[in-house]
Amino acid sequence: MDRRFAFCSRSLSVFFLIMLSLAIIPPAQAASDVVFQLNNQGLTLLSSNRFNLGPLTCFLSPWLYTVYTEQEQTSYGLKEGGVELGLGNFQLTAGRQITTFGPGRYNFPLLGPLGGGLTAQGLDKIAYSFQTKRLNYEKLYAWVPTDDDSRLLLGQRATYDLGPLTLGFGETALAKTGLPYFYYLPLPLIPVGVYQLIAEHEQLPEAKGGLNILAEIDLTLRIGSNFKVYGGYLIDERPRPYLPDGLSPGDWQNTAPDSKPWKVGYQAGGEWNRPFGISGVKFYTEYTRINQFTYTASDPFFTYSYKEKPLGGPLGPDSDQLNLELATTGEDTW
Repeated sequence: MDRRFAFCSRSLSVFFLIMLSLAIIPPAQAASDVVFQLNNQGLTLLSSNRFNLGPLTCFLSPWLYTVYTEQEQTSYGLKEGGVELGLGNFQLTAGRQITTFGPGRYNFPLLGPLGGGLTAQGLDKIAYSFQTKRLNYEKLYAWVPTDDDSRLLLGQRATYDLGPLTLGFGETALAKTGLPYFYYLPLPLIPVGVYQLIAEHEQLPEAKGGLNILAEIDLTLRIGSNFKVYGGYLIDERPRPYLPDGLSPGDWQNTAPDSKPWKVGYQAGGEWNRPFGISGVKFYTEYTRINQFTYTASDPFFTYSYKEKPLGGPLGPDSDQLNLELATTGEDTW
């Protein structure tokens, strides 16, 4: 009798928990779409799939590319794939996902997709992000090994909304494994340079030559409800001014260009909704410049690339790009 009672009690408990979970967790939702691109080189297919179950979201986006040649060749890959847990204004992500750092529309000099087009791929990462009324923040840890060594990419980006003005800051660091533990702490808004200063103060040998930092600052200005402009400045390595021997403190000079190049990049762009009062139309423009030797390093380990593609997007060193786009919106055109 006692065993039957215990069995019935456990069964009722399990049934109650199942019914409670069904009442709390909303019904599962799924969405998918397929995009294709056909040109004289071949056919590309991209399938984007999302599955939502309460606060948990699973996403998967494989692609297939067929080249038209005498010997037809087909390749495939994974653009994105992973899980995301959303708890209010906090999100935790694990898997492969495209991440962009910067205000741009076409290029993201600090961190962008690997490659371009439908076959562009994200990074394999663990990340978290949160939003407040004015602050948006994301921190990530991505696995970007070389052919011979293990390598991590540490990154964070924050934007602060001041009404018509938005300030942005981002940084990434290619890091060797084996750095002191505090480099990997998931604390928000602390620049990696602070950890560098701590390591130098404590004279920790394992931190010497252990990472390479890139940083970016940007500004977005909204003028009315239909117009905004933005600009960004990327710093890979910018030589510090120096004082030659025998000169006064007011005679600081920049390092000669042939000694230490300015490995920087900059970007400016704008967005104009309903130009000249034309409804249903939006105009975009953007210019991006990456200086020579940017993303490169004397130690190949710290070259800012992964899978032979720049981590800052399709633009490599000593390149620039101007984009002009006129697009229609959901409003009635003309």
